[in-house]
Amino acid sequence: MENFNLYAVATRILQDAVKLEAGENVCIVSDTNTTEIGEIFASCVAAMGAEPVLTVITPRKTHGVEPPEIVAAAMKAADVVLQPITYAITHTNATKDALQAGARVLVMRGITKDLMLYGAVGADYYKIDQLSEVVRQRMTKGNNVRIVTPSGTNLSLSIEGRTGLMLTGLVKGPGTFAAMPDGEAAIAPLEGTAEGTLVIDHTMDAIGMLDTPIHMEVHQGRVISIEGGKSAERLRKIIEEADEGARNIAEFAIGTNPNARLIGNMAEDKKAWGTVHIAVGDSHVIGGTVESSIHLDGLLLSPTVWIDDECVIQEGRLLVQDEPAMESGVSAQG
Repeated sequence: MENFNLYAVATRILQDAVKLEAGENVCIVSDTNTTEIGEIFASCVAAMGAEPVLTVITPRKTHGVEPPEIVAAAMKAADVVLQPITYAITHTNATKDALQAGARVLVMRGITKDLMLYGAVGADYYKIDQLSEVVRQRMTKGNNVRIVTPSGTNLSLSIEGRTGLMLTGLVKGPGTFAAMPDGEAAIAPLEGTAEGTLVIDHTMDAIGMLDTPIHMEVHQGRVISIEGGKSAERLRKIIEEADEGARNIAEFAIGTNPNARLIGNMAEDKKAWGTVHIAVGDSHVIGGTVESSIHLDGLLLSPTVWIDDECVIQEGRLLVQDEPAMESGVSAQG
């Protein structure tokens, strides 16, 4: 029964998320941890009359690391690119080149059978699309952001002149991308403008569920100190071993999926309704100018957020027009 349900979900994703058509060429990028899911998608692609090319790579060391050149070439040549993969290759030149060549890209980083079958993946993505557009527009029109949380975040940054984007599980056409599970509006902060204290208090890319919150001090758009327990030590090592761009505050995003669970997997956690995630590292794929070998998201719970003088989130509650229809809350597990 589980396999039947997995094939049904994969088929629905191909129909609704990427609107796959017969005769299209599909590049599926999986790794040795996700081969079974990659094979399921390949079977469903073939059953729909399209041409699947399944690649299986060694898992990258963390998010934002380039895939092999031969895989990058296959992505660039495809009509549709599916990425059921352990560590995201979203923020890479390979994905950027595929998008510029007109590919429709669906990111499925950290994918598991559980994520395929339960929680955020089953949400109404058309409603999420409407809500996320409201948030995206407010970001695009805004100049300054301030974020505070009960855990101690007090961070300000500029988004002036930047264009917000939304990831809502629906790929909108050639040269665009979404994720699955999905539900967020995001923007790349203006380089050098982030200032204050950033406390990641639940989950962090490349780490998972934190042992204790990670405290970061941010000055002129860069992380200048990282304190906390073992999770903080691990993040500090990843950043120190990366490159100059790894300390950049790369992304400010708001979760918009009411079905998303807090399960210690950022693929789903960061989509949770009323949460915020802040990324360090690469920003050039989402409208910034910094290139880095990493792009790592960290989750903030119960945030209060102002865009200019407007409070858009109050203690984890989205204050937008579509709120009543989306008010399902967030469920925490594990």
